[in-house]
Amino acid sequence: MWGLSPWVGIGLLVAAGIFAGVVNTLAGGGSFLILPLLIGLGLPPTVANGTSRVGVLLQGIGSSWAFHRDGIGEYTATLRVALPMTVGAIGGAWLATRVADAMFGPLIGGVLVVWAVILALRPGRFLRPPPAPTPMSWRADLVAGVIGVYGGFLQAGVGFPLLALLVPGLGYPAVVANAIKVRAVLVYSALTLPIFGLAGQIAWKEGLALAVGTALGGWLGARWQIRAGAGLVRWAVLVMVAIGGVSMLWPR
Repeated sequence: MWGLSPWVGIGLLVAAGIFAGVVNTLAGGGSFLILPLLIGLGLPPTVANGTSRVGVLLQGIGSSWAFHRDGIGEYTATLRVALPMTVGAIGGAWLATRVADAMFGPLIGGVLVVWAVILALRPGRFLRPPPAPTPMSWRADLVAGVIGVYGGFLQAGVGFPLLALLVPGLGYPAVVANAIKVRAVLVYSALTLPIFGLAGQIAWKEGLALAVGTALGGWLGARWQIRAGAGLVRWAVLVMVAIGGVSMLWPR
């Protein structure tokens, strides 16, 4: 779409992947940059949606390893959250492969704009835990399943409702919640990626270029962790959400 040379496009994907990996690990929303970029490079919206999952998978591996090296575990909690999320994500991914490109482009744009409004109105609500932790319940399972449906269907911004569940909802500290978040997303990404692959909705060259960047970015983001300027990152994401959403809704 933009008429760039293949090597320039690959370079852009690697660079964007590094940034997206950092953003996804610190707070969430890296796909708000990746989806418009992939579509701008000429991929149909449905293929862009599937291709972005390759980067998410590698970013999750890099982030999870860095959190593990820093001694941040909570593997039981991760499994507890990941199970209902994965069930929902499988259904969401299957549904995403059934949506036509003509519908998917405006849908992505609309979601980006909605997230821009949410983040502008309540930018810090995802990082304030309650005074005491709350045990996982069937209600939390249901919320995690719904978040999984969204993540499997679109992925972009899934970190925000997941942090809302983990921090103000269940009372995990922000850094621990981030570790649980990236591992839970890694689990369902690994199990839903084949759904997009079998549907022919992954451009592997672009996905692997993206993955190189997101793996590095995920490792860096986990090292810096959420205290290293998450507010600034979130506002930077807000700007990109608004620009990306408006550009995709703009008549062509």
